[in-house]
Amino acid sequence: VWLGALGPESISATVRVDDEDLKTRMIVTDGDEMWSSEVERPVESRAVHLDVDGLRPDRGYEYVIEVDGRADGGRGRGTFRTPAAGPASFRLVASSCARVDSNAAVFDAMTAENPLLYLALGDVHYSNIADNDVDTFATAYDRMLTHPGQAALYRSVPVSYVWDDHDYGPNDSDADSPSRDAARDAFREHVPSHPLVSDGAIHRAFTIGRVRFVVTDTRSERRGDSMLGAEQLAWFEDEVVAASRTPALVVWMKRSPWIGAASPTADGWAGFDDERRHIADVLADAGVDNLLMVSGDAHMLGFDDGSNSGYATDGMGGFPVFHTAALDRPGNVKGGPYSGGAFPGFGQYGVIDVVDDGHDVEVRLTGKNWKGEVIIAEQLRFPG
Repeated sequence: VWLGALGPESISATVRVDDEDLKTRMIVTDGDEMWSSEVERPVESRAVHLDVDGLRPDRGYEYVIEVDGRADGGRGRGTFRTPAAGPASFRLVASSCARVDSNAAVFDAMTAENPLLYLALGDVHYSNIADNDVDTFATAYDRMLTHPGQAALYRSVPVSYVWDDHDYGPNDSDADSPSRDAARDAFREHVPSHPLVSDGAIHRAFTIGRVRFVVTDTRSERRGDSMLGAEQLAWFEDEVVAASRTPALVVWMKRSPWIGAASPTADGWAGFDDERRHIADVLADAGVDNLLMVSGDAHMLGFDDGSNSGYATDGMGGFPVFHTAALDRPGNVKGGPYSGGAFPGFGQYGVIDVVDDGHDVEVRLTGKNWKGEVIIAEQLRFPG
């Protein structure tokens, strides 16, 4: 089981059970009242989506998964908290890049942060699947979600997940990946997610408090000189420009490093310099000044205050960039320079504290390792 699609009054869980004939539901309680999802039967791959609505904002809950009328006594139990309905202060954790079958201590460390939400920024496993088979992806999710450290995190911290290459397809995969269709189908069947924009890529947007989260898929539409593809690019431009007018903060969730000298062979945005410049020009022309980019992929913690991220035609329009990785892969550095430095390593993750007083929004960015040692500490303020 893992949780997702968190809202002030709602939660979703995706569960995989032993048999596709098993009737399944989710029961949620705050200690005083009880809520339940509809009773559902799994799809052919034995996955079932369970949605619970009508919850109260800003409250802690316990839940249990009931299978054929019996409450699960193992992995089917957990806790979560709903966000406030208006201006809200909350904590997020973010990271990416975990090997297959990982049970690293970093998952325990992230769970101990007691975050509202986990931003999983790709490569949540390194299965490198080339088979166009949904069951192969289902097995990869099983291996991830049944190891104790990961299982405890995903059943008690709702996730917003976007893939990278190793959990979408083979290394450096794009729209031509042989497993593209299966990856997309498996995501829809097995991942608890806020509503997707289209039947293709897995991009979407959602709001918590006065923060708009914009999630882009930089793999399954990547082709030629475009990382996002025309449809997703147009959606992204409209979404970010519109969102910048109302919420106090826009968080762009993506996996690919943004900062770096143009290079046609680069896997990140440096390899898509024309599209990067186009996006930067759109943001600069619209006067977007409340954007924070949170990235994975590079096996490092890193921060730039906007000094090096301005790729508009006039060289302006930079915005803060926070890199969060790697969970348990070897360290490396990609892109740069970064005003706050880059710190390669494993067992690393980011903590994002949003402090909203109803006027301005303060964002505290902390990069940590599994021992609790602080590697990066930065602070930003965005006018409300």
